[in-house]
Amino acid sequence: MIGAPQTLVGRFAATVARLGRKNASTGFESTLKSILPVDPRPFARIISRHASDDGIASAFDQPFEEAIAFLKQKTATPTESYRDVWDAAHSKMFMVAGANSKALVEDFQASIQKALETGSTLEDFRKDFDAIVKKHGWSYNGDRGWRTDVIFDTNMRTAYAAGRYAQMTEPDTLATFPNWQYNHSGSLHPRVQHLAWNGQIWPANDPIWGKIYPPNGYHCGCFVVPLSAAGMRRAGKTRPDRVPDLDQLGTDQPLGIDPSFAYNPGKAWLDQTAPGPKAVSADAVNIAAFVRSSLKGKWPDGAWTPVAIASKSIAADLDVPVNTEVRLSADTIRSHVKHAIATADAYGVLPKWLAEHGRLVKDAQGRWSFVGEYYDGKLYQAGVKVVKRPDGKDQIYLVSLRRTNDNAVRRLLGKV
Repeated sequence: MIGAPQTLVGRFAATVARLGRKNASTGFESTLKSILPVDPRPFARIISRHASDDGIASAFDQPFEEAIAFLKQKTATPTESYRDVWDAAHSKMFMVAGANSKALVEDFQASIQKALETGSTLEDFRKDFDAIVKKHGWSYNGDRGWRTDVIFDTNMRTAYAAGRYAQMTEPDTLATFPNWQYNHSGSLHPRVQHLAWNGQIWPANDPIWGKIYPPNGYHCGCFVVPLSAAGMRRAGKTRPDRVPDLDQLGTDQPLGIDPSFAYNPGKAWLDQTAPGPKAVSADAVNIAAFVRSSLKGKWPDGAWTPVAIASKSIAADLDVPVNTEVRLSADTIRSHVKHAIATADAYGVLPKWLAEHGRLVKDAQGRWSFVGEYYDGKLYQAGVKVVKRPDGKDQIYLVSLRRTNDNAVRRLLGKV
């Protein structure tokens, strides 16, 4: 718990009054300060405007147990790169880019957890950071000030966002506040798209919040305010605004949202995890995004994305150059739409895993497949086809992805 329960208005009013605008834009004098906008006045003004909105204050009259619970449930995950954990995977995994041992990551997580529970500051975290680095002998990239700021700020903002989302999606709260308003932080150097969304009101249950719920980038101070019917009237609106189209030509990255922030921390945390492979890394998440966009018709037939590469041994068997990409085409995705296993996450994870850990085999008809047992204990098969080209730039295409079994694998290997 962070202090005694009090209204959101009261918490921020007290913090703003104590710090002032100048201090509010630099440093983190308290843990709560870490999720203040760069200029806190817009936040205080908007919250105050709706403080009498059919009990909006009581809707936020909660300590941060939800934010603490969000951080506690994360699994400490060693990584080599910031790309190893991407988008919604951050809601289940705690990572510090390049921290490559579980003990090291666990110590960082414990320090952030302490900040949420006790209200310790960025400077306190920096002391912990120095001690942790020394204890583990970790050599990290980047300036100490920058690294500690990013680690502390990002974790505080996402924990706050997840906790508030959990509160705002309680059934009674949703019934009273069926709409949410996006608000810009008041930054002196705003992201253009975030500023364009300022004051926009969309239904709380609209899918847009699965992508656009802030933070939408590093140090993004945007925030969401729930509105009742009375709040809508005070905002001068009789109905929600038109939901923006976040789609962009030539990329699956949503408009106005930084890479690895295209998810809702609270929703990703609270949603039940379905069985099967899960896209976690940047490469896997980007493949999954390509699959979803292809199913919506964004990418035409012939468009493709790489899902694996041919190692030296695979290249020799398939008679292609080493590092030839294994391509997944949009038309293949659409042709497999009724296959239960062919989910976006499965495409993002399994072809690469099978190419690296499975076995390349050829059946009696000369068709090639990767087969292997994934971590879930199930056998999978990914069929591939080689397209020979006169210029020597041969291509490999993924043509099928399915579950298989021992008997089918034995038949495939001609052992039945």
